[in-house]
Amino acid sequence: MSGTPSPADRSVVRAHASGPAEQAVPALLAALDHGLAGRFAAAVLYFASSEYDPAVLAPAVSGHYRGAAVIGCSTAGEFTDQTIGVGGLSAVALPYGVLHGATAVLGHLDPDPGQGTAAAVRDLEHGIGGPLRALDPERHLGFILVDGMHGSEEQVNDMLGNCAPLLDFVGGSAGDDFRFRTTWVSAGAEVSYHGVALLLCESEVPYRIVKSCSFAPTGRVLEVTEADVQNRTVYEFDGRPAVAAYAEAIGADPAALGAESWIEHPVGLMIEGRPWIRSPQQVLPDGGLRFYCQILPGMRVEVMRSTDLLAETSAALHAARADLGGSVAGAVLFNCCLRRLEMDAKGLSEKFPSALAGIPSGGFHTYGESWFGHVNQTLTGVVFADTPRR
Repeated sequence: MSGTPSPADRSVVRAHASGPAEQAVPALLAALDHGLAGRFAAAVLYFASSEYDPAVLAPAVSGHYRGAAVIGCSTAGEFTDQTIGVGGLSAVALPYGVLHGATAVLGHLDPDPGQGTAAAVRDLEHGIGGPLRALDPERHLGFILVDGMHGSEEQVNDMLGNCAPLLDFVGGSAGDDFRFRTTWVSAGAEVSYHGVALLLCESEVPYRIVKSCSFAPTGRVLEVTEADVQNRTVYEFDGRPAVAAYAEAIGADPAALGAESWIEHPVGLMIEGRPWIRSPQQVLPDGGLRFYCQILPGMRVEVMRSTDLLAETSAALHAARADLGGSVAGAVLFNCCLRRLEMDAKGLSEKFPSALAGIPSGGFHTYGESWFGHVNQTLTGVVFADTPRR
């Protein structure tokens, strides 16, 4: 993970492109090169609509940045602080000076996601020449891109927590433009349709983890009394049928529950006064309420109400920038696809880039977010300072 001397310009570079792959990929790479202005990228993260063939994208991006650690995934929409769209490509290049170096690996999660993640960690440790547990968490952090269709996120995050309990791994679940069929992740030129891409970074500058979910508790608490954890389905809240109990808690007709209900009123596991969101997905024919995240029996969750998504996103990023001294190099961000649907429904999507606090940023709309576990309806990310740590 060794690198070159830090250049004076530590700005993170982001780019967006759209159109057919034969046009979009060269345009994306040219925009990144222009922003790098002769600097070398230590790491590149790229995010692509499922319309693009990863067998074309992965070799093209990793081959162009041969000296960089490169990871990517499919999306439910892409964005930068300048552009938001669907059906395109976004990317972030982290240059030397922001990073001292980076290492990327791909883990295959079939047949056992825990074992596949453990194997990926071993590959990382081989690449850096030592155990993750020995790394300084003030200097090292990880990015994670994980398949969004097999329900493996909890096992992956649990294994990462076991292998590297002091390190932050931040990221999101790959999407497929709301088709809910197949997602992919990549590291270098290698692609997996049920995998996890890990990017371990050694940072030259301070950084802050951002987590923003735009909800307030309603005061209505539900206790999970029966659940199918593996299938992320709750059958009883407070000893009552889950659908009826949830509908009553949000003041809705059980027969009318749907996407609008889920977006406006997810539930939150409250930890130190902050919600970690679990979003309902659908009512099942057997009466279960399926979620996008696991909910465990005995868990007490609070029904939430939606607040101001744009204002709270902006406030979280402004706070991170202020905590880093007021001037930053840029950010990599992961925004839930349900937040995208909320913005679409409320006519706010075009305003989303302006909510990113003027920070050079790139990211994608995910099928779930990762940081200390798997959550929903949240923005997670990393903001990098533009001056080296003291």
